[in-house]
Amino acid sequence: MGQAMPASQPLFPSVSQPGQMPGQPVPTGPLVYPLDDYRLTVGDILYVIVANVPDYSGTFQVMPDGSLNLPVLGRVEAWGKTLTEVEQSITQGYAAAEILVEPRITVTMSQLSPLRVVVIGEVTRPGAYSLEPNQGRLPTVAIALDAAGGITQHTDLRSIQVRRVSADNQREETITVSLWDLLTQGDRNQDIALRDGDTIVVPQADPGIPNARELASSTFSAGAIQVNIVGEIAKPGVMEVPSDTSVSEALLLAGSFTNRSRRVDVQLLRLNLDGTVTQRSLPVDFASAINDETNPLLQDRDVILVGRNWSAAIGDSIGTVLQPLSGASSLLNLFLPFLLLN
Repeated sequence: MGQAMPASQPLFPSVSQPGQMPGQPVPTGPLVYPLDDYRLTVGDILYVIVANVPDYSGTFQVMPDGSLNLPVLGRVEAWGKTLTEVEQSITQGYAAAEILVEPRITVTMSQLSPLRVVVIGEVTRPGAYSLEPNQGRLPTVAIALDAAGGITQHTDLRSIQVRRVSADNQREETITVSLWDLLTQGDRNQDIALRDGDTIVVPQADPGIPNARELASSTFSAGAIQVNIVGEIAKPGVMEVPSDTSVSEALLLAGSFTNRSRRVDVQLLRLNLDGTVTQRSLPVDFASAINDETNPLLQDRDVILVGRNWSAAIGDSIGTVLQPLSGASSLLNLFLPFLLLN
């Protein structure tokens, strides 16, 4: 039975430890992740600290069978457990096997494995995706939709479902989130963190629900509204304008067209109250009076896309700004800048 070493032994040793994965640095302190309810999956790398016993400390990866292989103790189940639960299992294991007396164990995340998720429904490219964590932050629903090419014009943003296997692996749980509330109210709690194996179901909006454009203006604006003008314009970006601003007036406020601009028409994208996004092509006519057909009044969070002309499109090798459903130019990303102002 091993005895704990004197308390003078540093908690975070500065030399490599047994069990450390090749190429993995030994942390100088616990890594901070928003992982309170995160459940471990295959490939995650943990840093296990056995206080005062550096020979038992190090980095350990969750193996394909869902376990950790720890010094002397051997196999400990990790898959589907939280960091706290694994910490308790290791503590109990060393104590029950009489390897250590009153072991003090700390488990932190060293490296998250990519999450494997499936996105189906009203997205451009339904399918399975591997999402990399970003600086310790788990991928979210919005990131998964962007990976799937973005939403379509028929997406119901208010009732997106995240289906996942429960912690006991006995049943499927369904979480309903509203990216409509995220985009219109800045409710970031709707953009939940994903888990390995999640399925995101993006539904089609009910065609019987009216979009209530007139109500949208009064609901989201308070004397001034915010619109996003992107593409071939002198001053692209989000701007605040009076609530009675038309498309033509907004274009004038954004400066002149560039020599690459398509000056025949622009695209107007709008979030509807039913959670869908509509896209209209409008002719460019600065002499036109305000009317719903060619020069409508803008609503809060409208997006105006100014496309490229034919010669500019021929000269470029990248995708055009008039493809809002692909990659970083997805419909969702066109509306995300508004969140930075909330």
